[in-house]
Amino acid sequence: MGDSDQRGAAGAAALKPPRRGEESAEVIITVKTYPNPSETYGETVCVAGVRLDRGGPEWIRLYPVKFRNADFDNQFRKYEIIRVNGTYHQVGDNRPESFRPRQDDMVHVEHLETKKNWLLRRNKLGSLIGETSMCELIAQNPKGNMGNPSPSLGLIKPVDIETSVVDGDPWSPAEQAKVNHASEPDLFGSSMVPLEPAPYAIRYKYRCAAAKCPGHNQKNLDWEVGQAGRRWKIDYGDTGAREAMLKRWRDDMTSPDHDIHFYVGNQNKYRRTFSVLGTWYPKFENTLF
Repeated sequence: MGDSDQRGAAGAAALKPPRRGEESAEVIITVKTYPNPSETYGETVCVAGVRLDRGGPEWIRLYPVKFRNADFDNQFRKYEIIRVNGTYHQVGDNRPESFRPRQDDMVHVEHLETKKNWLLRRNKLGSLIGETSMCELIAQNPKGNMGNPSPSLGLIKPVDIETSVVDGDPWSPAEQAKVNHASEPDLFGSSMVPLEPAPYAIRYKYRCAAAKCPGHNQKNLDWEVGQAGRRWKIDYGDTGAREAMLKRWRDDMTSPDHDIHFYVGNQNKYRRTFSVLGTWYPKFENTLF
């Protein structure tokens, strides 16, 4: 039994019963976005994944998740299965996948590795892989109908992908004010380093699987894109960082032997505005032999 299995076996019994109005969910984490300033929570990350405990796999969004907990990366590793207490009933967000987790009530079950061409991950996601298209998700969020719950997450198949590295967006004055506030010393004199915006962004132009797809132009909001940009700009300089990001997100992930899919999700306030949240890129099965 590996470390993650031991942690899960011990932790499964330790999850507290949910409070009144809450429920327990078993979730495989598939998406972590780059953090955003929050007036209420300081800094938050959108974490999304697949719920596994209700018969078949279904999408779930964990929000808000506080970013700068000391062990954030350990708590929310991609393709980690966790059990967490929380509730779907959120004021101002009627997207059916949105689940408000309690980070203090969470246990780890196991981490799914990439062995055998992502076999464990593939089995958990099942029919969700390529089940919908970008055009279909947008159509299911029609203008003037935002009061009705509509699907807001999917794993779609892109084709004819053009990948570019563009400058990241600086914080707006309002966002910068939130960053400054979150970085102020607390009652004990401790403070956090101010959150930096991502220096670069990956942008995709592509068509989805819809027959008459007009094309899509979306930014990749993945946590790894922002972190890599910050690190590689220091290590390689501006030109070298851009080259390294293209190698990673274009040459490696979207190469012809990879079955690339995009995790996509929308914004609560702008339900027809979708972004890429992460990538699914195992190799095509017929290229393994």
